[in-house]
Amino acid sequence: MAGAVAPATATAAPRACVWTPATLPLPAGALTGAVDAADGSGGYAGTISYGADSERGGHAVLWKNGKLTDYGNLAAPGYQNWVTVVGVSDAGTVAGMAYREADGLPSAIRSRNGAMERLPELPGADASRAEGINDRGDIVGAVETTVNGGPRWDPVIWPADKPGTVVKLTGLPDTEAVATGIDQDGTVLVSVDGGGRVPYLWKDGKARALPLPKGAFDVITRGISNGRVVGQVSYDVGDPSRSVLWDRDGRPSVLPRGDDVRSINRDGRIVGRTDAPDWHEFGVWQLTTLGSTLRYASDRGLELTVSGDDGTIAGRSWKIPGGLDEPTIWSCR
Repeated sequence: MAGAVAPATATAAPRACVWTPATLPLPAGALTGAVDAADGSGGYAGTISYGADSERGGHAVLWKNGKLTDYGNLAAPGYQNWVTVVGVSDAGTVAGMAYREADGLPSAIRSRNGAMERLPELPGADASRAEGINDRGDIVGAVETTVNGGPRWDPVIWPADKPGTVVKLTGLPDTEAVATGIDQDGTVLVSVDGGGRVPYLWKDGKARALPLPKGAFDVITRGISNGRVVGQVSYDVGDPSRSVLWDRDGRPSVLPRGDDVRSINRDGRIVGRTDAPDWHEFGVWQLTTLGSTLRYASDRGLELTVSGDDGTIAGRSWKIPGGLDEPTIWSCR
């Protein structure tokens, strides 16, 4: 059911930020790194790389309290020596994915006892993916199985209070779907693909679809926090892709100048790329108000992908010309 886009409500102008960058340290021998998630209390998870052709490959890491914890990659036969990171809990559990050597398909993983381990899969699974984690340690994602002779992804949760188990989410349309995020109260954001992806909110076996803006047909869900959802919306004709915020009542509003929204925090601070045609400008929104922008400098590029609950934003930056990615956080001064 299509819904009208809610007009932006009048709010007090947020205090203008001067965003001050700081790069996080890399261990000896590491060439690159990036921040992919924040725990909301000064901890940042991401990846580092020792080089694509190196024996050590790429590792999942956590920066917190001045210390770097290296969880490595998945030390299991048949897996490539690099991983991706999708989230981190307040307790420091990192969730992500490893990739098989034979076919490149993913397996959901998490950190435990100083290393990365595989998460359990549904019977007959061909692959799995982790997409988000909350502070309880509940991890959500999807498991791929073969249905009617073809591959199909079904949304799942790995509950923290039932270690070693995986639970398929019920009460959703009978079609391919992926759980893409989880809020602190256990509400799961699910992308349901019935020919065009539609965001659903799921909790305790009950699901409801979020209304799409008029003319929209597909949504790439990008985050859920404190009852709010952000995503990238495509339209049937005419309009380009737009960044959209769904408020706590499920009403969608277009973010002014939003072209590629990436993350939202509990206070409604959102980061993403703006509509600048050179793709060199990123925005920081407070709900639907664009409060500040960050651009490439003549000697440094940047990408914002994380909005932390402590008010920092994060991602990567690099020297121009020819610099390598450095894990970077920005603080509002």
